[in-house]
Amino acid sequence: MLKDSRFWIAVVLVALALGFTVFRKTRSYEISGTAEETKLSQSTEIQTTVSETAVMNETTESVITEILPETAEDAEYDATVPFISEKKVTEIKGKLNTLSADCDDLIGWIYVADSDIDYPIVQGTDNQYYLHHSPDGRKNDLGSIFLDSQCKNDFSGKHNILYGHNMQYGMFGDIRFFKEKDNFDKHRYGWLFTNDSIYRIDFFALAVVSALDKIYDMSEDDTDIFEHIKENSINYTETELNENDRLIYLSTCASEFEDARALFTGKIEPYTSE
Repeated sequence: MLKDSRFWIAVVLVALALGFTVFRKTRSYEISGTAEETKLSQSTEIQTTVSETAVMNETTESVITEILPETAEDAEYDATVPFISEKKVTEIKGKLNTLSADCDDLIGWIYVADSDIDYPIVQGTDNQYYLHHSPDGRKNDLGSIFLDSQCKNDFSGKHNILYGHNMQYGMFGDIRFFKEKDNFDKHRYGWLFTNDSIYRIDFFALAVVSALDKIYDMSEDDTDIFEHIKENSINYTETELNENDRLIYLSTCASEFEDARALFTGKIEPYTSE
């Protein structure tokens, strides 16, 4: 009897030992697999981010000189007030002068404080080329900020549409944040530079329209355009407008519906330094 008991005890112990060994190997595989999958996922995300950043940096550095840091004077102001420092004016004029040597289609610069909107403006013979070309004409998926080919290149027309990609960082991506009233109110002013003039932009509306909206026809005779903008606005500030006013629209893709476009609209005013 004792011999039989010892036999069965030995069998149970061997079974337990084998089971524990299998468990450890299985658990080790699961942990290792999870770690590898996480590592691969993180590696892919990092590589993607690094790749996108590298493309943006290469594009920016090839076209725009390094942006100078804001002075203490600049830091006291943002886009809630109609102010731009002389340092910033000098900086942008210098960039325009430098870029003009390599960018035949360069016509100006758009700047909105406290945002990523700080870019040169070009104009092509159509509205396709600069979707995928940098200002110096090199092929680039990030494209450029460009004026509608139907517009006058000195912004003297009644309607002036600028196009820019809705990117996570840069171009006109920040416009999506202006759908929030607080952010809209904090970005009421911008600055438009041409080769020989500076204008203040008084932004008053953020609308969402179709890519086929009549605004893109830019009819100079459309007397209802102001009311049309107001009716389609998410955010709107009452602004005195008349038929002689010149408007500028910053247009980018939106997500509200298929082929939706966000229009950040402002009135172009002469710039007077104090």
